[in-house]
Amino acid sequence: MTLPSEIDRSGIASRKVAITNLIFWLCAIKCIYWLVVLTAAKLWSNFDYFDAIWWPRKTDRIFSSHFIPYDGAFYLNICSIGYHAGDRGCAFYPLWPLIIKWMSPLASGNTLITGLLLANILSLMAWAMFHQMVARRWGTKSANWALALLIAFPGSLFYQLLYSESLFLFLIMGLWWALESGCYWLAFTVALLLPLTRPIGVFCFLPVAWHILSACPPNWIGQWPKLRTLFASSQIVPQAQKPLRGWWVVLAPFCGWLFYLLLMSFWTGNPFEGFSAQKYWGVHSVSNLWNLPKFVLQWFTPSTWHDFSGSLLDRCVFTLLVCCLPLICALDKKFIAWVYVLGILPAMSGMFTSYTRFASVVFPIFIALGVSFSPPSRLSLRYGLLATFATFHVILLWRYVNFQWAG
Repeated sequence: MTLPSEIDRSGIASRKVAITNLIFWLCAIKCIYWLVVLTAAKLWSNFDYFDAIWWPRKTDRIFSSHFIPYDGAFYLNICSIGYHAGDRGCAFYPLWPLIIKWMSPLASGNTLITGLLLANILSLMAWAMFHQMVARRWGTKSANWALALLIAFPGSLFYQLLYSESLFLFLIMGLWWALESGCYWLAFTVALLLPLTRPIGVFCFLPVAWHILSACPPNWIGQWPKLRTLFASSQIVPQAQKPLRGWWVVLAPFCGWLFYLLLMSFWTGNPFEGFSAQKYWGVHSVSNLWNLPKFVLQWFTPSTWHDFSGSLLDRCVFTLLVCCLPLICALDKKFIAWVYVLGILPAMSGMFTSYTRFASVVFPIFIALGVSFSPPSRLSLRYGLLATFATFHVILLWRYVNFQWAG
């Protein structure tokens, strides 16, 4: 006869083995990926794209410049000289460059090596958390396919590079796990850091509020049948349903945003210097969020297959999100808030600029695709989609190491 304690120990041991195997394969994928990146940079180092921005700034390109054009160059510049009034680099949020700078002594002060290592470590941890969360809810097979599609997705190129996507996804996964597990102090801490990483981080109060309303809907929701259905609870961990214990987590993104303003005021003398710096880029604007006619017109009028603006690829990715919405809603209605914050707001504020990269953190898309395509009858569909993602991923990688626009 097997005792319950022996069953528990056996289950814990099997989960540890599964997590260990998962991390091993993810590390192997990272190593292979970087062999491809290094080979691509070495073979194609003669390509030129003179409008690019690279690191070191205002110098001739060197071999390592292939790995840090565009945003990566600005983050390293912030690590070196900080924020200054009137600098267009103020448009970039501070948590990612600060972490790189703080950790750089471990790499003898080399911020490039530090940033690349951190990006890969954080994305690996985020992928592992994503897989475990999906597996607990929808099974290992769906989790495997959801993770495979996430890794192969064209915008996931930037999880290996010196961009803030790795940190942002890591924090998003931490917030999702903390909310579903009822760890509200952890949720508060993570939600506090999100507005310091990306501007849409402040809007994460929406999924937090939706979760709390789902965990313990107030009495007035019961008077509205449609609202009661919308906020129907579907927790992963039943013990997480604690009566309104986490309502104060909703305040965390606002506290983080106020802290960001204080930091910018201290560094530049103007708390809104980051917003002022957006004028140098001429893309993101809060006013775009309620200009629906402009958004729809931009959606249907691409001007190039992929570039800084007018990208057909970015619009196709947004169309994929729209097509996945019914699947996402069927899985968990709480995902609606996540999709709005992570997927719709960036598309509208920037009129699809860099949307393929931004969409890489919209994790409900990959869950919906992984769960929907996991049945054996859809074998050709899932392999076809995986191949399509991987093909565009390789094309964007080729463009990136040649200083061309990738996202």
